[in-house]
Amino acid sequence: MKPVLKPMKNESRGVRWGVLASRLVGLSILVWAFFLPAVRSGSAGDPSAAVFPGWKCASVALNLSLTLFGKAVKGAPPVTACLAAMSGWINPLIAVVLVLSLWRKALWVRRMVGVLVVLCIAATWIFFVKESLTPLVGHFLWIAGALLIVLPDALPGRSAKRA
Repeated sequence: MKPVLKPMKNESRGVRWGVLASRLVGLSILVWAFFLPAVRSGSAGDPSAAVFPGWKCASVALNLSLTLFGKAVKGAPPVTACLAAMSGWINPLIAVVLVLSLWRKALWVRRMVGVLVVLCIAATWIFFVKESLTPLVGHFLWIAGALLIVLPDALPGRSAKRA
């Protein structure tokens, strides 16, 4: 009986295609999530509860980040402002990972940026708890897309030669 699937002659090519597919699917999900409801302020039954799409959350968080660190203010900024600003760094860090994906030798740098992305995701969730915000489908898809982009670099057995 002949095997249905023939083994690849160059194993690293299969790994590269898997990583590329993961990143493309992740990027597609991430972009799609920008247009979906991402966060709700207030409780579900509250008529004054506001629902924000992903693009609005990203815009507010990135602007907060730019204004928070662009002004000379006495004293430390509030913790919640820092947490919100960190959530605004996720998209630019994802862009850095995607650009660095063009070079195999940048695996360690991509891994470090991936760690920063995960820390920023955690900061986002802490911000949600502190501000009583409810994550919605857009937020969860955004996180899933971001993780599909950064996680292939965390796979065991990957090296800069095969990345």
